[in-house]
Amino acid sequence: MIKLNSFLLILALMFSGCEKSGEEFDAKDLTDPIKIELRSVEAEIVKTDQQFAFEFFKNVFDEEAEGENKNFMVSPFSLSMALAMTWNGAAGETRTAMQKTLKMENYSDNDINGYYKKLKEALLKTNPSTKLSIANSIFTNKFVTIKPDFIKTNIDYYNATVQPVDFTLPITKDIINKWASDNTNGLIKKVIDETKADDLMYLLNAIYFKGIWTTKFDTKNTSKKAFMTENGTKRVVDMMAQTAKFNYTEDETMQVVQLPYGNQAFSMLLLLPQTGKKLSDLSAALQQKKYWRNIESGLSEAEVVLSVPKFKTEYSKRLNDVLKKMGMGIAFSDAANFSGMSDLPAKIAFVKQDTYISTDELGTEAAAVTTVGMVNTSMPITPPKVIFNADKPFLYVIQENSTGAILFMGAVKDI
Repeated sequence: MIKLNSFLLILALMFSGCEKSGEEFDAKDLTDPIKIELRSVEAEIVKTDQQFAFEFFKNVFDEEAEGENKNFMVSPFSLSMALAMTWNGAAGETRTAMQKTLKMENYSDNDINGYYKKLKEALLKTNPSTKLSIANSIFTNKFVTIKPDFIKTNIDYYNATVQPVDFTLPITKDIINKWASDNTNGLIKKVIDETKADDLMYLLNAIYFKGIWTTKFDTKNTSKKAFMTENGTKRVVDMMAQTAKFNYTEDETMQVVQLPYGNQAFSMLLLLPQTGKKLSDLSAALQQKKYWRNIESGLSEAEVVLSVPKFKTEYSKRLNDVLKKMGMGIAFSDAANFSGMSDLPAKIAFVKQDTYISTDELGTEAAAVTTVGMVNTSMPITPPKVIFNADKPFLYVIQENSTGAILFMGAVKDI
């Protein structure tokens, strides 16, 4: 349940926006959420984005089940936005494969880029009581010419900051990691370990979310309770409890309760397997095309006796294999075509996501950073070499660099 709880917060984050928003308010001061009006094509893209989210989650869920099978959290929205920025530099079969993986093959460039732009701008305003930020950045190799149209598109639609850097310097990784930390309120401090001379660029998306429950849990009602894992192991956890009116629905597979934040523009939906069902059954059900829509439409107010554990998850995962399974394999191969970025041949070296979530009696704090690392596939990129052989008379200047003030000038004519 904890795994799916974490995921469903990110479904709420799929509808997050803009650079920064949110202040803490008393409940009596909250305004109603602003309804975001979507054009028909944008409403359809939301549905396809949800399909991408569920498929992405299932692939990670299956991989984790085969491994250590621990708690995890992913951000479909962060991943799709980072891949959409990268897709703007793709061409040919690579571009088609990425678009199909994102479930957006039926939409134009303007449809896709405009969809993300609208979310960033409109969703910022819907809940002033929720702290929310979303940021995009591109760090490019300063020794390579990046195509202006690629840069312009990602600035215009994604408000991406673009910074040319020297990937041969050890300090460059610190610059990138600091950006990630600054844009997740310090929750995610490191996303890469090193940079290399043949790196072409890094594209990053960062999301930070902090929401306060509309109906808070009283700490006096939190107590030590048993939590039973699927393999029969019993854990003693801090279990929060309250009885209140929430939107609720159920079917033969799961129970669903919706816990709103602030003015109820955002919420966490908890999915609990019915007796005899497992998390894998829930994950499989979510793959059905109209299943989630039916769940949402079935929600109605009920008095719910609610118990839910406090939890915190920190997670990091390379997504190369997941995205290859989803149809993006060509983008990671030497056959990749990212000619929209630069004239040098390039491919995606890795896609990595780092996430954090903490939920307690007051609410939820969560963050995600998606990093797309692009690498040159020809000869390693190195700074240009020049020959300077001072074997004849020369001049020299000694200056103060920040102002350019010249302190000394001279000429060496003979030695």
